[in-house]
Amino acid sequence: MIDTTVPLVSVYIPTRNRSALLRRALDSVLEQTWPRIEILVCDEASTDDTPEVLAWYARRHPGKVVVLRNDTPQGACGARNRCIEQASGTYVTGLDDDDFFHPQRIECLVDLYRRHKPSFACSRFRYFQSVADVAALRDRMHGEAELTRADRLNLHALLYANLAGNQVLTELSRMRELGGFDESMPAWQDYDMWIRLAERFGPAVRARSLLSFVDDDRSRARIRNSSKRAEGSGRFIAKHERLMNADQRRNHRNIQYVMNRERPPLAEIVRNVSLGGYKSTVKLLLHKFFGVAIG
Repeated sequence: MIDTTVPLVSVYIPTRNRSALLRRALDSVLEQTWPRIEILVCDEASTDDTPEVLAWYARRHPGKVVVLRNDTPQGACGARNRCIEQASGTYVTGLDDDDFFHPQRIECLVDLYRRHKPSFACSRFRYFQSVADVAALRDRMHGEAELTRADRLNLHALLYANLAGNQVLTELSRMRELGGFDESMPAWQDYDMWIRLAERFGPAVRARSLLSFVDDDRSRARIRNSSKRAEGSGRFIAKHERLMNADQRRNHRNIQYVMNRERPPLAEIVRNVSLGGYKSTVKLLLHKFFGVAIG
């Protein structure tokens, strides 16, 4: 019997034509050590065997796997928001269909949320191109003392960079209060959401344990390798510039230069040096003099 006094955690997963990867993502949620989870998957008009795969999971896990479908693609954020509208949990977190969780991720983040009462809880994450690269990290179980170690992320730090990654855990009511993800943004919707959470509800907390794995297979089309990323960054700056100090604005200008593959004059780079965002200055210098575009 599941203890119904344990808070329910809703996990949203948008998906389209990635049935093999979706299985990996779903299995990683079903293997979580947290006892009460519902999984809401929104299928974005898949034309492969995704509907059959989801039907199998729904039959095997009745009441735990909820399948939604858009007959025409609405975009990942539209799919996430539809799941958020249908969710029943006290807490909510998300997963992209090509990524996967460490088995202790949700348990760790719920515990940190209850201990620290932040705007949201997140964890360190690792990019991978082959599961073999991160298998040892996925299979390593963390002790209780490890899982309680965490760092505070305030709005000031988050305005320099997305230190939370692409997924966090927060209260479902907060996501709904803020209207979910901004579907008008072509990219950086996750970063935009985390900034809005931190602005409205205060500092976040990040587990020091590595509990999330992000697929970085370069053979597939990805937003972070496309022009949508630069456009999303531009809209992010326009939306949140009022919150930024001069140094943070310089930092984001440097990020924009690299995304747009621009090589400004050295004098402009010197004027634009960001002390708090020194990494963006270094990346811009590497791009200008060596043609290397990092991040």
